[in-house]
Amino acid sequence: MLLPPEEGALFIRLYTALIAYACGRLGGISEINDLESFKSASNQVKAEARDRLLENTSLIDDFAEENPHGFQPEELSLVLGWKRFLRGTFIIERDLKEYTVFLSGGDPPKAFGVVAIFSEFVDLSPVPLPAYVTAVLLPWKGRIVCDGLVSFTRLIFGGGLRRSFKDSYREAKERGIITCLDPGWSPPGPKPKRVSKTPAIRRFLKKCPRTVEEFKERYGEPRMDMGGDLAQEYGVWNLDGAPAIEADYLMLYANIIKDQVLYVYAKEGRITQVAVVDLTDWRKKDFKPHKGRLLS
Repeated sequence: MLLPPEEGALFIRLYTALIAYACGRLGGISEINDLESFKSASNQVKAEARDRLLENTSLIDDFAEENPHGFQPEELSLVLGWKRFLRGTFIIERDLKEYTVFLSGGDPPKAFGVVAIFSEFVDLSPVPLPAYVTAVLLPWKGRIVCDGLVSFTRLIFGGGLRRSFKDSYREAKERGIITCLDPGWSPPGPKPKRVSKTPAIRRFLKKCPRTVEEFKERYGEPRMDMGGDLAQEYGVWNLDGAPAIEADYLMLYANIIKDQVLYVYAKEGRITQVAVVDLTDWRKKDFKPHKGRLLS
């Protein structure tokens, strides 16, 4: 995922101004002594200048206080947030819709959800993911971004290491992906496991009427019904040829249970068996209950 273009442009404007300011204060960085020379420098030299800044973070406060470029207060607050940077080596483990996952080493492993600025990390990487990188992660408006000055190592990992990275990702994901570097923020807890719903047929059986008369009173006339031998013919049979359901009457309902055909078997007016047999494309409008009645 990328920052919106206007956000990316603002980040670059603030970031380059800050690093160029640091270069002017620190000196000793080849090719860079002001904003214009920073813009024209190679990425390697820009990364060197950035690293010098990160080793002298007091310059961030100085920059905000002097404000040489006349930035707005809310823009300077974004710059001050960069004192909470993370610099190190990471494994870019996977690219998701909302962010790219950067794994850090250690026990337990941590997973950071990082947003790119102008180019997707998978497009920058010279090798297929997972990729080993040296990078700087920075806070930005409640998210984590990477400044783009990323150093990729041209390594192709074998199956064993790939599996270990996946395991580390799953372990980190259980504790929560870190998507913000703001103080006091913590990953949301793991989502509670979904409890399977009681199958619709079991919910229906709890309130199913016991007689054919009561059933029709509640749900109206069936889509189709049949009696005698024909009702047996549509029942369940044992391997020895004997009917498994004693029934002299069968009713079919289309939409009492959504998208299912309901078979209701009865013997001498009392319901003995209810079954869901197959899916149907019948719609609710195909079945009309008695006036004043509702489908369950």
